[in-house]
Amino acid sequence: MLILLVWLVRLIVALPDSSQSCITNKNIPFTGYKIEYQLRLNTFQCEYHMIYCNDNKLIYDMNLNDTIPWTHPIHFSKTNRSNTLILARRKSFALRCIPIYLPNTLVGSLYYNPTSQPVTNNTKLQSVPLVAANIHRSWIEMNYKLEFTYHVPLLTTPGIDSRRFQIGMFKEQNKNNWNEYISITESYDFKYDSRIVVRKAIDRVLTQINLLINTSKFVKKKIDMSNISKRTSRVFWKLVMLSKVLKHETFDMILVKIDKFLQY
Repeated sequence: MLILLVWLVRLIVALPDSSQSCITNKNIPFTGYKIEYQLRLNTFQCEYHMIYCNDNKLIYDMNLNDTIPWTHPIHFSKTNRSNTLILARRKSFALRCIPIYLPNTLVGSLYYNPTSQPVTNNTKLQSVPLVAANIHRSWIEMNYKLEFTYHVPLLTTPGIDSRRFQIGMFKEQNKNNWNEYISITESYDFKYDSRIVVRKAIDRVLTQINLLINTSKFVKKKIDMSNISKRTSRVFWKLVMLSKVLKHETFDMILVKIDKFLQY
């Protein structure tokens, strides 16, 4: 308990504003988009957010509500329906309803649509990779009302920080096809039982996480006190809590096993 309190204090005083979400490496300014999971600790309200950073500074933070809107246009204006962004996953992740990925994995693509025209699978748009972020970089924000928000990084575009990711599109001399098999509409062919396999995998993940949760009275109490009702949200929040009470090496081993469970 004391260790967890020390960890909370250290995170709270780390930075005075939300720009901490933008920092991957203080020595390499990050410019690009990130998807993160935000949990308000006073109400346990869960939301996904898309943020845009410029040189390690937060420019804007858009609430995506309780799900990531895969394949749906993300509008930045209620009146102007052009200049939208679209998130799409690789086939191997398209059925995964829990955003659990191994760090630095290519999960999908972020597309930019300059028009208001509907998008089809044959539409050619500019895009950048969506790479799994490191869940260990989560942090807690405290606002002037003394309300706490827990920020969990999920996905990121490589941006200027792209030297950390082995994706050729950031090397101008290399011709690459990193997004050749990513469908902007996620129109993939799956076997008849693919969704059943994924649901069974989620059940196995939930069982494993519950077993681990029961070993930590503090985490179990926090989960039981929360009003998180959506099943997948509870699974993910339990995993986030475990990432903070287990050693990094132990949690990473669990993450690898869960990723294998969810593969099909």
